[in-house]
Amino acid sequence: DGEGYPSSKTVLIKDGILQSYIYDLRTSKKLGAKQTGNGRRQSFRHVPVPRMSNTYIESRDEDSGSIIKSVNKGIYAREFAGGQVDPATGDFVFGISEGYLIENGKIGFPIKDATLIGNGPDILKKIEVVASDLDFAPGFCGKSGQSISNEVGQPTIKVSKITVGGTEN
Repeated sequence: DGEGYPSSKTVLIKDGILQSYIYDLRTSKKLGAKQTGNGRRQSFRHVPVPRMSNTYIESRDEDSGSIIKSVNKGIYAREFAGGQVDPATGDFVFGISEGYLIENGKIGFPIKDATLIGNGPDILKKIEVVASDLDFAPGFCGKSGQSISNEVGQPTIKVSKITVGGTEN
C-alpha cells in the first residue's frame, strides 16, 4: 500500500456477516486492529487514507443463465458508470451504463439512464442467488479529494428488490 505495508486479501463480508474493515496504519493503531494494507493515496504528494483496492463479490456455483430465466420482470445491469456510497450510512447510488429489461426470463430491450439506489446492508439481505460468472472491470475510488484506480468485480447476482431510477421494482 502507500505506507509500505504488503497487500493481502481482506474478506469484508462472508455469508452476509461483517468480517473485517479496511484499515490504514493510523486507523489500525487507533482501533487496535490488524493492518490490512489499505493505506492508499493518489500520489506521494497525498496522505494515505484507508480505502478499497481490488474489490469484488466472490462467485458461487449457479449458472447466470438460470438466474436470468428465473426473473419474471427485472433489469440486467451489465455495466455500471459512476456511483457514490455514504460510508456512514451505507446508502448508495450507481448509474447503469449498459442494462437490459428482463421479461419472462429473457433479456430484452436495452435501458438508458437508469440508476440503482439503495442501502448496502439492506441489499445484502436481498441477494437471492450468486452466479459463477465473476467478471472484473476497471474502476476508481474517490475519497478525501483523491482519485485512485482499482478493479471491481462481481458475478451475476439476483436481488429481490431495489429502487431503480427513483421508482421501486
